Amino acid sequence: MTSYGPNTRVVVAGVDYTEVHDEWMNQDIMKKATPGNTRVVISRGSQRGQLMVGDEVAMDFPVCLGTASHRTPVGHFRITEKAVHHVSNLYDASMPYFMRLTDSGIGMHVGPVFQTPQSHGCIRMTRSSCVPLFKTVKVGTPVTIVQ
Repeated sequence: MTSYGPNTRVVVAGVDYTEVHDEWMNQDIMKKATPGNTRVVISRGSQRGQLMVGDEVAMDFPVCLGTASHRTPVGHFRITEKAVHHVSNLYDASMPYFMRLTDSGIGMHVGPVFQTPQSHGCIRMTRSSCVPLFKTVKVGTPVTIVQ
């Protein structure tokens, strides 16, 4: 896991794309994370996600959500499966660090992150956000997706 200072802002850009986004992680709050006190909040409107530890924001990161024809669903979910190496059987696409949210295949995973919706419904994250999130959350962790 990349080590950042307690209140460090990091600007990242993926090799495959030109968009640049802010990511933020508070290591002091991350150290307090347990399976019982973490939850994830995803905002469709801002294309951002947060890892909450209790009522504190431990991570704030960019996400890329579903297009108008493949909307990311709004609601309350739980992580039902985690897989470091996952391949979509629908799209035959690699989805590293996959965290399943629905039986229909919607989940969070590493992928190109743009500032506009471009996925088929999944929540794509940068590797630098997804890996520490994957290592922190467990099967059963609540995920809320809001407008």
